[in-house]
Amino acid sequence: MDALVRFSLHFIVMFVVFNLVYLLIVNKRKKDYSKLKKNDPVKIFIARYNLDMRKTDYSKLLKIVGVVNSFIISFTAALILNVNGFMYKLLITFATVFVFMYALYDLLGKYLKKREDKK
Repeated sequence: MDALVRFSLHFIVMFVVFNLVYLLIVNKRKKDYSKLKKNDPVKIFIARYNLDMRKTDYSKLLKIVGVVNSFIISFTAALILNVNGFMYKLLITFATVFVFMYALYDLLGKYLKKREDKK
Protein backbone atom coordinates (compact mmCIF):
# COMPACT_ATOMS: atom_id res chain seq x y z
CA MET A 1 0.00 0.00 0.00
CA ASP A 2 2.92 2.29 0.68
CA ALA A 3 4.07 2.05 -2.95
CA LEU A 4 0.60 3.03 -4.21
CA VAL A 5 0.50 6.09 -1.95
CA ARG A 6 4.01 7.10 -3.02
CA PHE A 7 3.10 6.63 -6.71
CA SER A 8 -0.09 8.67 -6.29
CA LEU A 9 1.74 11.47 -4.50
CA HIS A 10 4.46 11.58 -7.16
CA PHE A 11 1.86 11.57 -9.93
CA ILE A 12 -0.28 14.35 -8.46
CA VAL A 13 2.64 16.65 -7.71
CA MET A 14 4.24 16.14 -11.12
CA PHE A 15 0.92 16.50 -12.95
CA VAL A 16 0.24 19.84 -11.30
CA VAL A 17 3.77 21.10 -11.97
CA PHE A 18 3.91 19.91 -15.60
CA ASN A 19 0.41 21.20 -16.33
CA LEU A 20 1.22 24.63 -14.90
CA VAL A 21 4.48 24.80 -16.84
CA TYR A 22 2.77 23.69 -20.03
CA LEU A 23 -0.15 26.10 -19.68
CA LEU A 24 1.79 29.12 -18.44
CA ILE A 25 4.97 28.87 -20.50
CA VAL A 26 4.40 26.74 -23.59
CA ASN A 27 0.87 27.86 -24.45
CA LYS A 28 1.59 31.56 -23.92
CA ARG A 29 3.92 31.48 -26.92
CA LYS A 30 1.43 29.70 -29.20
CA LYS A 31 -1.50 32.08 -29.43
CA ASP A 32 -1.17 32.67 -33.16
CA TYR A 33 -2.59 30.19 -35.68
CA SER A 34 0.63 30.09 -37.68
CA LYS A 35 2.52 28.93 -34.59
CA LEU A 36 -0.28 26.50 -33.75
CA LYS A 37 0.07 24.79 -37.14
CA LYS A 38 3.71 24.05 -36.27
CA ASN A 39 2.70 22.24 -33.08
CA ASP A 40 3.22 18.49 -33.65
CA PRO A 41 0.14 17.20 -31.78
CA VAL A 42 -2.04 19.66 -33.68
CA LYS A 43 -0.54 18.50 -36.98
CA ILE A 44 -1.37 14.92 -36.00
CA PHE A 45 -4.98 15.83 -35.25
CA ILE A 46 -5.41 17.82 -38.45
CA ALA A 47 -3.95 15.12 -40.69
CA ARG A 48 -5.30 11.99 -39.05
CA TYR A 49 -8.82 13.13 -38.20
CA ASN A 50 -9.31 15.65 -41.00
CA LEU A 51 -10.10 18.44 -38.57
CA ASP A 52 -11.23 21.84 -39.74
CA MET A 53 -9.23 24.18 -37.55
CA ARG A 54 -11.60 27.05 -38.31
CA LYS A 55 -14.27 25.31 -36.23
CA THR A 56 -11.97 24.54 -33.31
CA ASP A 57 -11.16 26.96 -30.50
CA TYR A 58 -7.36 27.18 -30.47
CA SER A 59 -6.92 28.10 -26.82
CA LYS A 60 -9.17 25.24 -25.73
CA LEU A 61 -7.29 22.83 -27.98
CA LEU A 62 -3.96 23.93 -26.50
CA LYS A 63 -5.29 23.46 -22.97
CA ILE A 64 -6.59 19.97 -23.75
CA VAL A 65 -3.32 18.95 -25.42
CA GLY A 66 -1.45 20.39 -22.42
CA VAL A 67 -3.46 18.30 -19.99
CA VAL A 68 -2.95 15.15 -22.07
CA ASN A 69 0.79 15.76 -22.42
CA SER A 70 1.10 16.54 -18.71
CA PHE A 71 -0.70 13.31 -17.86
CA ILE A 72 1.57 11.24 -20.10
CA ILE A 73 4.75 12.79 -18.72
CA SER A 74 3.74 12.71 -15.06
CA PHE A 75 2.37 9.15 -15.16
CA THR A 76 5.51 7.88 -16.86
CA ALA A 77 7.80 9.76 -14.48
CA ALA A 78 5.90 8.58 -11.39
CA LEU A 79 6.01 5.02 -12.68
CA ILE A 80 9.75 4.96 -13.32
CA LEU A 81 10.49 6.56 -9.94
CA ASN A 82 9.08 3.43 -8.34
CA VAL A 83 10.96 0.90 -10.50
CA ASN A 84 14.49 -0.35 -9.86
CA GLY A 85 16.97 -1.05 -12.63
CA PHE A 86 18.00 1.15 -15.52
CA MET A 87 16.92 -1.22 -18.28
CA TYR A 88 13.50 -1.76 -16.72
CA LYS A 89 13.04 2.00 -16.44
CA LEU A 90 14.01 2.47 -20.06
CA LEU A 91 11.65 -0.25 -21.30
CA ILE A 92 8.77 0.94 -19.14
CA THR A 93 9.27 4.53 -20.25
CA PHE A 94 9.24 3.62 -23.91
CA ALA A 95 6.20 1.37 -23.56
CA THR A 96 4.09 3.76 -21.47
CA VAL A 97 4.85 6.81 -23.59
CA PHE A 98 4.12 4.93 -26.80
CA VAL A 99 0.87 3.38 -25.51
CA PHE A 100 -0.43 6.54 -23.84
CA MET A 101 0.41 8.79 -26.78
CA TYR A 102 -1.34 6.49 -29.20
CA ALA A 103 -4.39 5.86 -26.99
CA LEU A 104 -4.93 9.33 -25.57
CA TYR A 105 -4.25 11.19 -28.82
CA ASP A 106 -6.65 8.81 -30.57
CA LEU A 107 -9.38 9.48 -27.98
CA LEU A 108 -8.73 13.20 -28.15
CA GLY A 109 -8.82 13.23 -31.94
CA LYS A 110 -12.13 11.37 -32.02
CA TYR A 111 -13.53 13.73 -29.39
CA LEU A 112 -12.46 16.81 -31.36
CA LYS A 113 -13.90 15.39 -34.59
CA LYS A 114 -17.20 14.62 -32.88
CA ARG A 115 -17.36 18.14 -31.44
CA GLU A 116 -16.51 19.61 -34.84
CA ASP A 117 -19.28 17.63 -36.54
CA LYS A 118 -21.84 18.96 -34.05
CA LYS A 119 -21.04 22.56 -34.98
